[in-house]
Amino acid sequence: MADPAGKFIVLEGVDGSGKSTQAYLLSKYLAEQKVRVLPTREPGGTTLGERIREILLEPGQDLISAQCELLLYMASRAQHVSEVIKPSLEKGYIVVCERYLLSSIAYQGYAGGLSKEDIRKIGEFAVMGTLPDLTIILDVEPSVATAREKLPAGAGYDRIEKKGIQFQERVRAGFLELAKTDPEKIKVVDASRPAKAVHTEIRKLLAGVIG
Repeated sequence: MADPAGKFIVLEGVDGSGKSTQAYLLSKYLAEQKVRVLPTREPGGTTLGERIREILLEPGQDLISAQCELLLYMASRAQHVSEVIKPSLEKGYIVVCERYLLSSIAYQGYAGGLSKEDIRKIGEFAVMGTLPDLTIILDVEPSVATAREKLPAGAGYDRIEKKGIQFQERVRAGFLELAKTDPEKIKVVDASRPAKAVHTEIRKLLAGVIG
């Protein structure tokens, strides 16, 4: 496979939908094809972003308001775009990112009750026109996703995971609605299947973007 121009691929979905697994498999596949690839994640992806991630996901931070939560995610994202995503795309990398703008709309908008239009406007400011070439929503029932995680003894859920199944169901419904807004660039993949089958479908979708 020839080294293509930079492309931005985003994996979305409820907690436990397999984003990290699929990001790893996709990045590994692209590297094996001698394509320059940069795997990254949100919140995080930069030194500052990882510090914000700790604040956002730390259990016990229950006093964070919905507006503050949204702005922290966007602050992490703005730094991520400026420091990592945009420069990598300009250098011709395939950027594979776990979560991006749709997560804010699904989590803080559909599930959290904030204005989806306000989230979009703040998001537009944060990302400076850097939008995905392809967004893949890994769709799975939240109850199935939660059962998959099987946390080891002594481990706890992060602050978002502790919001429960009903919250995640609203998130899932939000993602599915968002997929209808741009079916050319937002694809839904059945993530209830084995990881290998999901990866195979993602590769087929990616071929339509990078050739």
